[in-house]
Amino acid sequence: MQIKALLFTLLTGLTMLTACGDKHAGTSASDQSTVPVQTIQAQYRSIPVFIEAPGTVQPRNRIALASQINGFVDEMKVRVGDRVKSGQILATLDARDPISQKAAAESAIAEAQAALIESHKAYQAAVDMQIAAKASLELAEQTYTRYENLFASKSVSPQEMDEVRSRRDAGKAELASRESMVAAAQARINQVEARISQAEAQSGRADVLLSYTSIKAPKSGIIVERAVDTGAAIFPGTPLLVIETVARPQVLANLPTEHAGVLRVGLEARLRLSESAPYMIGRVSEIVPQSNPVSHSVQFKVDLPSDASVIHGQYVKAEVPVGTREALLVGGESIRTSGQLKGLFVVEGGNTARFRLVKTAPYDADRMEILSGVEPGENIIVRPNTRIVDGTPVEIQS
Repeated sequence: MQIKALLFTLLTGLTMLTACGDKHAGTSASDQSTVPVQTIQAQYRSIPVFIEAPGTVQPRNRIALASQINGFVDEMKVRVGDRVKSGQILATLDARDPISQKAAAESAIAEAQAALIESHKAYQAAVDMQIAAKASLELAEQTYTRYENLFASKSVSPQEMDEVRSRRDAGKAELASRESMVAAAQARINQVEARISQAEAQSGRADVLLSYTSIKAPKSGIIVERAVDTGAAIFPGTPLLVIETVARPQVLANLPTEHAGVLRVGLEARLRLSESAPYMIGRVSEIVPQSNPVSHSVQFKVDLPSDASVIHGQYVKAEVPVGTREALLVGGESIRTSGQLKGLFVVEGGNTARFRLVKTAPYDADRMEILSGVEPGENIIVRPNTRIVDGTPVEIQS
């Protein structure tokens, strides 16, 4: 009964279409004025063949934030779903320990800097005494030289010569002592400077620890996970938050391994969010260089258009070109639809419009593929108006 009802519906539709044409042709076929039309010639063209690759919208970056220190959560400033900006403070952690370490380091730096000032003063005093000792030694050396000449001429006594020699030797000893004092003062300065460097390093480490207590967003995005609440105990590695970036999302898709050879970075792929949605064009940006042994497929990423309105996790059908085939395409404006029947007008005999039932399949947003009903070389009327019915005389315009 259902088959008979379907046949009756189809026959009724055909009868109505034919009757409509016959009515116009029969009542005024001789009086009908010629309708100017534009046509295209039906011909097969090479079009790409696509294979479907199921995919999912995912963020370009998914960032997990974790604790770097022991303590507890002082305050959580965001919730799941909140949009955050790069550099925004998301949470604060217990900062008492790094603050105390910072204070101790700063105190050690101040103490060492004061000691460094005293060390420089002591060094300068030692240098001054060294200069004086050197001058005294030079005078003693000159005196000793003069006395040697006088002693040779029997002008001074041996005792006087011994006294001059003794003063010279004492000057040498004094200079050596002052040089040791200068070296010791310099060593003291080096030690104090090392203490300052160590204290500054401790201060820097305290600054790092202190920075760990302020959790900031590394990029703009959306909070998708929050693992802890205010007051929770934390340890190094404790998960805190997860951020997903919203700019420039991607589609992660899977293609059967047998077709993996067609993938290349920069390849255009058609993307569709649903059967009724228009196609979007994306480009392959990354290919995972290994096959999944369970699904026997390779994963690849496709950059979505900048104006794409999508939700993370949304299903997307990606279509990747794997070759070409011949097809007959016409614009959707050439097709007339009556119920479940589709047809178009071809020009027969050079000047007569004839309605032809065709079988079609959608190709893209603007064109339909003709599967049957039209032969290559026939002229198809583009955008037929309401004046055109089966049998209407037409004039083809260039």
